[in-house]
Amino acid sequence: MNKKAIISCIIIVLAIIALFYINSINKADAEIPLINYNLQQGNKNYNEITDNINQQKYQEASDKINNTMTYYENARYSTQKALNKTIKENDSILTEYFKHTTEEIDLKIQSLEEIQKGIGDVNSNNLQSSKEHFKKSNQLIQNTSQYTIERNNLEKQHLDKFIS
Repeated sequence: MNKKAIISCIIIVLAIIALFYINSINKADAEIPLINYNLQQGNKNYNEITDNINQQKYQEASDKINNTMTYYENARYSTQKALNKTIKENDSILTEYFKHTTEEIDLKIQSLEEIQKGIGDVNSNNLQSSKEHFKKSNQLIQNTSQYTIERNNLEKQHLDKFIS
């Protein structure tokens, strides 16, 4: 009888631990490290792309675009998952945070698309059009700063949401 009671207690404790673990994995803020990693890698690559363009190394810039796009799309996917979770959890702070993150990522993706068009125009000797695409790309990337600022402000104002 004691063995059955001990085994039952162990099973109950393990079930409770598993429940807490599963709940923590399913929380929206669990996505933040993955989002940040993909954003950081995408930003690093993006900076290398712009350096290559400034040095007129268009092929090298072009070679990095797909990899960079993958990082941003992964960040976008994780952000959307987290946003959906925060909406279900009625967490207005994290919902706002992830909406800003989504808007920032979308602008970065659009900026990359403009760079890609610009490089295509360089390759077809349409230099005026390429300059317009590069200019638009620059404007889009500059617009991302507003969302970064908003996210940083939310992090500062609600430390409890972002420090685990």
